[in-house]
Amino acid sequence: MKKGISPVFAAWFVLAGTVVGAAPQTLAAPSQAFKTPAEECLFTGYTQHEDVARFLGSLAAASANLAVRVVGGTREARGYPSQDLYLCVLTESGVRSPEKLDRSRPTILILASQHGNEQSPKEAALGFIRDLAVGELRPWLRRANFLVMPQCNPHGNLSDRRPNEQDLDMNRDHVKLESGGAAAIHRVFRAWMPEATLDMHEKGDDYYRVSLGCVSNINIAPEIQVFSRRVVLDEVRRALAKKNITFGEYVVRDEMGMNTATGAALPSDMLRGRETLLRYSTVEINDGRNSLGIYQTLSFIMECASRHDLPTLRERTSWQAWGLRFWAESVVGRGEEILAMVNRLRKEERERAGTYFEDDVIHLRMDYKRDPSVLQVVRKRFEAPPSQARGILRVDKKAGETVTASDLEPFPYAGRMKVVEETVKNWFPLVSSRLTVPRPLGYVIPSDKAQVVENLLRHGIGVGLFTRDAALSVEAYFVTDIEPSDIDWLPPERIEAEKRKIPVLARKGDFYASCDQPGATLIPLLLEPQSQFGLICYGRFDLVPKKGEFFSVWRVVEDRALPLAAYKNFLR
Repeated sequence: MKKGISPVFAAWFVLAGTVVGAAPQTLAAPSQAFKTPAEECLFTGYTQHEDVARFLGSLAAASANLAVRVVGGTREARGYPSQDLYLCVLTESGVRSPEKLDRSRPTILILASQHGNEQSPKEAALGFIRDLAVGELRPWLRRANFLVMPQCNPHGNLSDRRPNEQDLDMNRDHVKLESGGAAAIHRVFRAWMPEATLDMHEKGDDYYRVSLGCVSNINIAPEIQVFSRRVVLDEVRRALAKKNITFGEYVVRDEMGMNTATGAALPSDMLRGRETLLRYSTVEINDGRNSLGIYQTLSFIMECASRHDLPTLRERTSWQAWGLRFWAESVVGRGEEILAMVNRLRKEERERAGTYFEDDVIHLRMDYKRDPSVLQVVRKRFEAPPSQARGILRVDKKAGETVTASDLEPFPYAGRMKVVEETVKNWFPLVSSRLTVPRPLGYVIPSDKAQVVENLLRHGIGVGLFTRDAALSVEAYFVTDIEPSDIDWLPPERIEAEKRKIPVLARKGDFYASCDQPGATLIPLLLEPQSQFGLICYGRFDLVPKKGEFFSVWRVVEDRALPLAAYKNFLR
């Protein structure tokens, strides 16, 4: 290679006459006045919070289509001050509030950099905001509204670490909502109720430079998953192929018989020696995709390949940018269809939730399973030849001197990586229901469970307060057997409960969460004692019962007027 030509831009490997890993074509040159911070420094540094603020401020001053709002903040930690979290609202008429939004067109929410060491989503999101506000994508605003949170984890970005300033993995915090970032995401979602969402991430240095995953929790209408896979993912795949960017639906490996997707700190000896399976991401609702999809939303995760190092920032930002653009182009192009589908599904869910039916069931536990018609899957991956050099010397060494790992830095990309095909036999692409329960009309929550109620409020769920004592007939769970989990964030190892209809007295000051509201499916998932997704998984909510006791939250299935006042329905 000639001196002065970076190996980053070289083609990596040619197999059977087809370039399988060539550097992607770059996007159109940005306006000189509005280069992103990463473009300004030629991708030699990661954009930090102050840079984001300056860039968005300049852009908002120049564009009537962009409004920037502060929607939350981080905590002060480790000498790093609390930082604002920004929402960019991009519309044809330049609206600043959800009340003025034109709902005759779809609204699209894009989230970037929940994980602090996944830097390229933020860089691509800033370029996307620029292109919508003052660039070539402005015509899209005639057909869709865009909401973009370009930096959800400023402290993690600064330290280039996955967790936030509380040492929380934000993309495992969409049930508890302890982090300012996750709480802000859900506050934005509930205020604006977008029809489509994209959560942008990075993965390892994978052959598939761009991967998209759709919803997988089976409480979300199957129609959404089918449309996502057969329409949106297919359109993105074909568009990326024209740019010579490899695409694959997002899949993850997991230990057989274990669920590592919850974020629980599992001891290594529990995982050691187990076979692995391959599946379509997770059914958990504590991640950014299913937690928003549970509102019958067309929700996606995008994972782009990454070495997580500065020399490759330009390339991996380009993959993010093309993936984002083609995903958004598909959603905008199908906007009327998506708007009609999501509105219909949300309306149907509310109609079901307003009346009690035994056959209106919520799936509380799920298993990954094989597809009898497709027992294995073939995936491509990189493999380093045995003779591959270990890296590039950081310092000068003379012949015969010892070379340590600290003396080496990796190649920007493995220039001679071989592409191989791997047949995965433990392929589990389907999800089955293991436990269901009819959706009740609502739940009575005792007054001493304030942490539970505060969590519901953070999710935007309306809660009522009993203004006087009320005699009720409810369904209560009597616990006949239970083995609590030793690991926080996991449900009890075993819980057997009998549903009994009993008369009770709801006391003045107790709470009531009706299922007849947005979140009609989320509410049972959070409050049912046998839910693998529920608040019972987290010790802070103190919901784990003892054998021979009744579970503290009661189910209401009889339609009757209750003496309620709205709890904390103050203006926010």
